[in-house]
Parts: sequence; structure tokens; C-alpha cells
Amino acid sequence: MGVRHRRALFGPRISRVLPDPADAAGVRVWRVDLDRAGAPRGWRLLSGVERERALAFADPAERRRYVVAHAALRTVLGGLCGVPADRLGFGRDGSGRPCLLPMGGRRPVPDFNLSHSGAWALVATAPPGARVGVDVERVRAGFDHLALARRFYQPEEVARLRAVGPEGFFRLWTAKEAYVKASGVGLAGMSDVLVREGSATHATVLSRSARFPECRVRWLDVAPGYAAALVTTALVTTAPVTTAPVTTASTPAPRTC
Repeated sequence: MGVRHRRALFGPRISRVLPDPADAAGVRVWRVDLDRAGAPRGWRLLSGVERERALAFADPAERRRYVVAHAALRTVLGGLCGVPADRLGFGRDGSGRPCLLPMGGRRPVPDFNLSHSGAWALVATAPPGARVGVDVERVRAGFDHLALARRFYQPEEVARLRAVGPEGFFRLWTAKEAYVKASGVGLAGMSDVLVREGSATHATVLSRSARFPECRVRWLDVAPGYAAALVTTALVTTAPVTTAPVTTASTPAPRTC
């Protein structure tokens, strides 16, 4: 059952947001409207671990958004792999990144990443042999973005942010987190990441990581009041996969209040 048909059964608004030329590399990004009806039907697609995590949310709105985001992820991956969305299994690779478990004699599984913030989620996929990281953040004001930048960003980046507001802070944050999620270096490696602006659509991430010292960033247009970025890397070697059940929640941005 393809992505389009499963989407019709599930209900949330899932739309492609990544135009050419990125498709030439087989990278795809879907935008998910988390506040569109779909949580009741999406619940049936989730694993027991995902349901437990959903029930842990005290806020009903955040619980519903979690369900819709993870059901949408399963819908997209199931359509790409030709597997029912509720039959997908998740594990972690050697660097701790969530991944799809191999499915018998089927073709190699795609790499993926999920991020959600506020009313929107992004699902990114890349073909076997590549890694992908995506991040979306709702831009929030009313906090000292420069103080946070001095804690997490390089001096060169802090200097640039003096001329902009919180939008610039979150724009850089999405690029850094997308890199961390694609490379698997972990949040501890974020302080070693430098983002250099290139154009209105692209930037470059430089890192001390031996495996991924330089990666391209693609800025994504999700919705007004949101910042988003995509990073892809080549996979040098195939990391071992663990089969322990995992969730695919994204890492939140630093608390601003």
C-alpha cells in the first residue's frame, strides 16, 4: 500500500516540502499538520512503546500531536518500504540513531529522521547508504537569545546573532541539531559545530567530527513562525543495529523560560 493510500486512511495532512534538485539524491521531506484530525486512527498504527510514551504527556494537545507525528512517520516509511505501517520495527544503529530494522529478504531500508515542534512535524528520508537529519522549531520570543547563544554557539555565530532576533537563533539551532541527528555525534558534539551561511536556501556545517567534518545544510520553509533545516551525509560504513524497542522523538531546543 503506497504512501498516498495509507495517508487517505490515516487522515493527517502530509505534503512534500522538498523540491528539486534535492530529489536527485533521493532525499525526501514531508510536512505534517499535527493539528488536523487523525490521532484516533493514528493510534492504531503505534507500537506499545509509542503508546506508553504518548500516554505520558499530561497535555492532551501534546499527546495528540505526538500520536499524529509518529503515525505519520510510520505511514511514510511503510509506503516507501511496501510494509503495513503498524508492522514496522525500529532499533538503533551503532551511533545510537533510530533506524528501521531489516525486513527479511526485502531491499535495504531507507534512513529517516523525525522532528516536531508546535503544530508541525517533518519526516525526512534518504536512500540506503546515506544519513539524514531534520529539525523544525517554533520561533519563540521573550528570552535572552544571546545568552543562550553564548552557551551553545561558536563566537563567530554569536557575533552574527547580535544583528538579528530570536529567528536567527532558532535558524542556527535547526541546522546544528539536524547535523547532530544525521551524524550521530550526540548533543555533546553540538558545541563543536559551526554553521556558515551560504545563501537563502543553503549553508554549510563544519565540525571537528572525523567522519563528517563538513556537511551541506538546506533551509526548509515550513510555515510562518517556524525555522527548519535538513542535513544529509554519506554513510562510510554500515553500523550494527540493536533491536531494543525505541521511540523516535526529536530532541527539544533549550528551554527558554
